[in-house]
Amino acid sequence: MVALYDKKAKVNEDYTSFVKRGNNSFILSIILFGIMFIYMAVDLYRDYGKFWLALVPVVFFVIVVFISSIMNAYRVKLRNRYRNPSMKLVGFNMDFNERILRRIYGSLTKYEFLDEDLTSFTDFYNVLILDFDEHESALYFKCTVPQLKYILEKFKQFKQGLRLKTFEKSAKVYHKGNLISSRTLSKKYSDYPPGREFEKLIDSFFAFLGDN
Repeated sequence: MVALYDKKAKVNEDYTSFVKRGNNSFILSIILFGIMFIYMAVDLYRDYGKFWLALVPVVFFVIVVFISSIMNAYRVKLRNRYRNPSMKLVGFNMDFNERILRRIYGSLTKYEFLDEDLTSFTDFYNVLILDFDEHESALYFKCTVPQLKYILEKFKQFKQGLRLKTFEKSAKVYHKGNLISSRTLSKKYSDYPPGREFEKLIDSFFAFLGDN
């Protein structure tokens, strides 16, 4: 009896949890459709007197409920995946020392890819190395969008898990006064690639890292 009571309590708890997750409308739909299919089964049995024929709507209803339950569970899983915020981005935390960063910063500002007037070396260092809550620095680029994508891609090579979306999410990277969009970067790069000469130039900014 104790085991039976525990089992009943568990079922009630699961049902309550299911309803609280916003599935009451789903349950109501099943009940309404269930009544309709039961009525169809009774009607068929009354007209033809064959039990197996009356079972057809019931079996069909069970199949529909089974498929609907799977689809509903899948929708809930997808909704929760995109609703739950991912781990908070605290910083890029690149593993570069100051000497390395000065060389990269100097190259980017020399060719005017990075706006030196708006982005000091301190800003450059803060954004790439420190946690975001330790400063209010940002990076302001003034190159073309495809060029910016290629530059950011170079940084990705030196930090596992770093993506274009990470740069966008940080709200620390600007292009001509506007926060970047990873989607725009990718699209513009596909439509108007910057060219091999530019890529070789940017590669040279990072080439010395292979010697360290």
